[in-house]
Amino acid sequence: MHAPQGLPPPEATREVTAPSPRNAGRSFTAAARTKCAAALPREPLLRNGHVLALSSIVNAALGAVFWVCATQWYDDKTVGLNYATVSAATLLSTVGQLNLSDFLVRFVPSAGRHTRRLVLACYCAGITFSVLVSVGFLLLVPRIAPDLGFLLHPVTGAFFVAYTAGYAIFSLQDGALTGVRRPGWVVAENVIFAAVKILLLAVGAALTLFAGILLSWAGALIVALLVANMYLLRRAVPRHEREAPEAKRPRRMVGYATADYLGSLFRMAAYSLVPLLVLNTLGPAQSAHYSLAWIIGYVPYLLATNMGSSLMVEAAHAPGQLAAHAFRVLRHSALLMAACAVVIIVIAPELLAFFGPEYAEDGTTLLRLLALSAIPNLVMSLAVDVARMRRRLRMVVGVQLALCFLVLGLAEVLLPRLGPAGGGAAWLVAQSLIAVCLLIRRKRWLPPTSPAGTTGRHPTPQTPSEPDPVDTPEHREANDLGPAAVRQARTRRSAMARTEISVVICVYTEDRWEDILAAVKSVRAQTRPALELLLVVDHNPALLSRLESEYRNHDRAGPGPSVRILANAGPQGLSAGRNTGIAAAEGTVIAFLDDDAVAEPDWLLHMASAYSDPHVMAVGGRTVPAWASGHRPVWFPEEFDWIVGCAYKGLPTGRTPVRNVLGGNSSFRRTAFDAVGGFAIGIGRDGDKRPLGCEETELCIRLTRALPDAVLLIDDRAVIHHKVPAVRERFRYFRRRAYAEGLSKARVTHHVGVGKGLETERHYTTRVLPAGISRGLGDAVRGRRGGAGRAGAVVTGVLLAAAGYAVGTFRARKDSSPDWVVQAPSGAALGTAAESPPGITPAARRTATGPDDSFLVGADPATTPSGYGPATMRRT
Repeated sequence: MHAPQGLPPPEATREVTAPSPRNAGRSFTAAARTKCAAALPREPLLRNGHVLALSSIVNAALGAVFWVCATQWYDDKTVGLNYATVSAATLLSTVGQLNLSDFLVRFVPSAGRHTRRLVLACYCAGITFSVLVSVGFLLLVPRIAPDLGFLLHPVTGAFFVAYTAGYAIFSLQDGALTGVRRPGWVVAENVIFAAVKILLLAVGAALTLFAGILLSWAGALIVALLVANMYLLRRAVPRHEREAPEAKRPRRMVGYATADYLGSLFRMAAYSLVPLLVLNTLGPAQSAHYSLAWIIGYVPYLLATNMGSSLMVEAAHAPGQLAAHAFRVLRHSALLMAACAVVIIVIAPELLAFFGPEYAEDGTTLLRLLALSAIPNLVMSLAVDVARMRRRLRMVVGVQLALCFLVLGLAEVLLPRLGPAGGGAAWLVAQSLIAVCLLIRRKRWLPPTSPAGTTGRHPTPQTPSEPDPVDTPEHREANDLGPAAVRQARTRRSAMARTEISVVICVYTEDRWEDILAAVKSVRAQTRPALELLLVVDHNPALLSRLESEYRNHDRAGPGPSVRILANAGPQGLSAGRNTGIAAAEGTVIAFLDDDAVAEPDWLLHMASAYSDPHVMAVGGRTVPAWASGHRPVWFPEEFDWIVGCAYKGLPTGRTPVRNVLGGNSSFRRTAFDAVGGFAIGIGRDGDKRPLGCEETELCIRLTRALPDAVLLIDDRAVIHHKVPAVRERFRYFRRRAYAEGLSKARVTHHVGVGKGLETERHYTTRVLPAGISRGLGDAVRGRRGGAGRAGAVVTGVLLAAAGYAVGTFRARKDSSPDWVVQAPSGAALGTAAESPPGITPAARRTATGPDDSFLVGADPATTPSGYGPATMRRT
């Protein structure tokens, strides 16, 4: 975590000694920073949000000081014209910068080496659109604001356009500084801007310049832009890029920016049009009373906005923590909002009376209602920010559209009846209705992660760039929080140390001899050594004999775990081979690797770290295709990489709970097999016959049904490289495998039900595949190779899988004979109910087992294949 610039942690200043005269200024600055750091929360999520809120308050306070000075040093007409010009330029720059400030907050944290390009691209877009908007405004000045006619002079017009574009950059740099975790510099640039502005205002007043107010804003803007961007582009951005040099460029940013901007326009309309309704309905005096109360009542809104910005930055660094961060922000900010509302409600009359008795008379109730409306506004703002992080853009637009229509509609009805207080009632009622709806339907916008973070019952998902939580600088810092954190860290490390992993590789043909040797070598080269490596030979005596000869002498085989050669004790097929390995394995965790795959050195390290949580029963990894031709066929869509046994586009990233893991790169606790038995026989692959699958899907569904608290994870840092032979790069194999997948899914859903059996596939076919078709067609339109082929392959794959599913479903209903048998350990191996593994209840055992401890799926124990009864699953 980065400490914000200007706000180092207290440890950095504890050893400050008595200052010498030469270092007096520096010591004073260090002392001030120390006091600020001590007053703010230590957690970056909350600390950075408070710093951003402080920036908004400082900016508002110094802005008020500026205008008080302006009214004292200039006549009313000059102040009025200059204020109208500055307000128009500020509004136009807000429209012209396309809400890209929030866009930078969203994408800069994860942009890595693309950060500079992203920031400069936003600058260019903001300048371009601000210039267009300001020029359009100047063309309309004679009709809509004739008093600003002096702007039509070429010099003042060019000044106005340049100022508008510069102020757009001023707003965008705040988003960039927030995105690189430097909110302290947001405060600093606002202080510099305000101080220079007041100084130049005094100079202009001394020189009796009519445009002194405008020139003070322009001069201060130039200074602030130079100082902030020199730091941002020369120090902050390069440092940020070095921290994530391998980060990929965020995708589909234009569509995101367009939708987000549309939503912001609706919210901006609600903010801007209510004062006009007050003016048209109640007159100028009441409009002044409303505007002043709104300026004060809007201050609590700023806290929600700034805490939301901090939430997006921290969630971008750790996407798996989004829900935990959201709950943290909600609890923390709600308390502050409630306290702020109570204070405003109590002091509202005295606060408004400072500006005049008529303000207190007309605005007290209004201000109190606005203060209360800030509480439901927190829920709405939080939901929008979470939706932005999850790229739920329909919700981003829809919530702000609903706010706009509700506020304007209620204000139209309530203002004639309640006066200025009707505006406050409109805001309170509208935001309360939206907040209630969002809280009722919170599962639609909050990700399904425990708000307790790493201390919750379920493990915390992690991004690929996030190191293991058991030995990181952040974790070591967390140990400083107290004995509880230290005990938790020790428990995780102890659990990880007790995790002994047996690796099982099932082999069946000598044609893959070199691949088998490479797979074994990769397992023996792991940074976290396996307990043992088991090679299970599937009914191939020649291969069995050759492997025994190869690995008979362990010393000659090289360093690493011992290699044991076993013959498949069951019928031919991958499931029976895996079950043989399970029965013989001695580890507390059993990992499976394909015989034509090579694991990266940290493969077992990342898998083992997940088992520090006792509820985790299975962990899968990311399988990357290694094409025999050296590159992906141009027509082969990434969404169908499962065709060749690899991770496909659409799988969740980071360390994330899933319905099922992928069998060729997976691991399970020993207790999972003790509870529900092994892989189903007859559903998976059988040598080189039809490429069926889904045996791991059925096992995972069976496991979560028997153990409802079980957690199954995928960690895309546990990487293997899976060889794709030339025959599987052909469209013919693509068609066969897609059809076979449909058959396999039908057999699974016949026994586990359509709900669970097709849970993941629904999202895949309704979200992932349409996006793949769209990308393929888009590439075809742009003239890129393979675009039309990829779109056609997606459509073909879906149709063939659907055809296979229909045929498989018909066969399953027509054939009443058992489809497959799931073998279990013997009663002795499984143990009695009293000896059940942790988290496995007798009830779960009873739902998973038959009367003789055979785990049956639509079959009678008598149909178990000969020579492969329950005893064959006993540990040897």
